[in-house]
Amino acid sequence: MTDYLLPTIAKVLLPVIGIGLMVLVVMKKKLSFSVDIGFRAPAPGWAAAFFVFWLLLMAAEELLGQTAPKPWKEYPVVIVGLRILAIGVLGPIAEELAFRGLLMSALVRTRIGVFGAIFVTAALWSMVHTQYEPAILALLLIDGIVLGLARHFTRSIYVPIAMHVTGNLFSIWQSLHGVA
Repeated sequence: MTDYLLPTIAKVLLPVIGIGLMVLVVMKKKLSFSVDIGFRAPAPGWAAAFFVFWLLLMAAEELLGQTAPKPWKEYPVVIVGLRILAIGVLGPIAEELAFRGLLMSALVRTRIGVFGAIFVTAALWSMVHTQYEPAILALLLIDGIVLGLARHFTRSIYVPIAMHVTGNLFSIWQSLHGVA
């Protein structure tokens, strides 16, 4: 367990530190948590529509056979729990706050507008996932566009966070159960 403990704790701490730094940036720049970042209740109809669409998109990506994650090693239970927390929950929250919160909010105010901001954040978000092959990166670009559209049309960061967490937890479930 000790071989995995420090790297796993780092996986938990990195998004926590990132979230903390983003909160400080929002406060320092006097941005609105509700308007700029999207900490507000989503439009219910849009939220439901995007979540259903997200589930259908995940199913379609599964049918393409491009998204099968690698099985996890036989980690101790504590390590598995911490990895689920880091990869399944905290990582998506940090990524959505960074890309569909701060970055998208800043880009929307530029000449590229809403849809340019959605595309640029999706492209940057997919490129950050350097551990994946090009076919997966293309799917991540599509996922990022859908997450950005969800952020825009629901006016809430909660919807893309919930969608992203759902996708990551499904991937983790596949890794733990050897589903390919």
